Parts: sequence; C-alpha cells; structure tokens
Amino acid sequence: GSDGCVSGDTCSLYTRVGDTVSLSCTNVVNQDCSSTTWNYHRTGLRSAIEEVGHGKIKTNSRRADRLKVASDCSLHISAVRAEDAGKYICQQFLSNGSQHGVDAPVHLSVLTSDSSMYPDRPVTLRCFLYTYDGPGICSDGVTEQVSLLWLNETSNKLENYSRHQVTQTSDCDITLTVTLQKEDNNRKWTCQLNINEKEISIDFTFMVPGPAWSPTSPHSESNVFNVIYILSCTLFEWFIIN
Repeated sequence: GSDGCVSGDTCSLYTRVGDTVSLSCTNVVNQDCSSTTWNYHRTGLRSAIEEVGHGKIKTNSRRADRLKVASDCSLHISAVRAEDAGKYICQQFLSNGSQHGVDAPVHLSVLTSDSSMYPDRPVTLRCFLYTYDGPGICSDGVTEQVSLLWLNETSNKLENYSRHQVTQTSDCDITLTVTLQKEDNNRKWTCQLNINEKEISIDFTFMVPGPAWSPTSPHSESNVFNVIYILSCTLFEWFIIN
C-alpha cells in the first residue's frame, strides 16, 4: 500500500526486525530510475553511504543482497535488521551531474527485542526502538507520539507486581523482568509499539525448562536460550507514516 509520503516532507517509517519495508521516493524525475540515488546516514557515521546510484544497487553495499529498487524507484529492504535504522535520502541527479529538486528523506525506525535467561534468575525481555540516533533513543522529529508497552495474553497492560517488573528508560525503551513459574510454560507476553493510532508488536513465548535443568546439565547451553520468538500477526500496517 502507499505510505502517504508527501514530496518535500520527511517521512517516518516504523517496522520491526525480520519484516520487509518499502521506502518511497517522492521526487522521481526519470521513470526508469536512472536519475535516482539513495544514500543512507545515521548518527555516528562520518558520511552518508551510497546504497543506490543511477537506479542500481551498489554491489559493495553491506545490504546489497537485501535491497531492491522497485519500478517506482522506492527502496525495498527485506529481512530488516536493527542496524538498518537511520535516514535514507532519495535524490535525483540529471545526466549533467546536477541535482534536481530537493532531498526526499525517510527516517526508518526498527522495533527490536533482546532477551536473557539464566538459571534461577528472572527472565529479562527488553523491547526498544532502534532509531537514527541509536538503540532505544527517541530521535527528535522522528519518533513523536510513540509509546511502548508490555501486554499479557489478554492484551491488558502489564503493571508492576510481585512477579513482573516493567522498567521504562525512555519512550523508546522498555524492559519486562519476569520471575518464571511452571504455569508460565508457553505463556505469551507481547511488546507493543503504538504510533499514531497504529501498532506493531512482537510476541514472546517461553518454554520453561524441565526439572532436570541446571547450570551443569549437558543441555544447559541450549536451554539458556530456549526462547521462542513468535512474530505476532497483529501488524496492522507494514509501515506507518506520521
């Protein structure tokens, strides 16, 4: 579907790790994309990286195998990773080398998760938005009206009580700490990003290790990370625009 970007505006896109996202170019000159350049930048990079030149993916791009230029010159990124977050700038260069029109920037933020599970310790689930400025950092003008929350299986917001602790370090970074019990086997917790009345979510389901599980058991290494990520089907839109 169209992401509703308007020429001259900065678009803000939100996606999650593993999904495919489409970045619109709103200033196309040549319909064959021969004038289209896509540059990538984020905080900490000394200079922008050219991902697409004259409509063609740069073969030396670290993302080359996951990038595609669509027929409308939009940039598609598949199997999105957290570090794909940043600013993608679409520009048009005429055959004489001069730039035509203004830059068309798209800020991509990626919903990301991290978990740790150790014997006899509460499980930690961190859910954060990776933005132009880095992991868990809300970028000015990029992530306005964002909220992150943890939900239980009945889609109610998890509050702090004896077994659950929710810690929010910023609007873009929230951690759930759970003391697991046997009845939590296959229980689902959901991290939900709300943005402009739309939502993106990631589900977590735990397999609670059996009684034989101990730090010295031969299978403890695999059990420690016996966390099954089930990407939720409650993604109402692939990308959401301010």
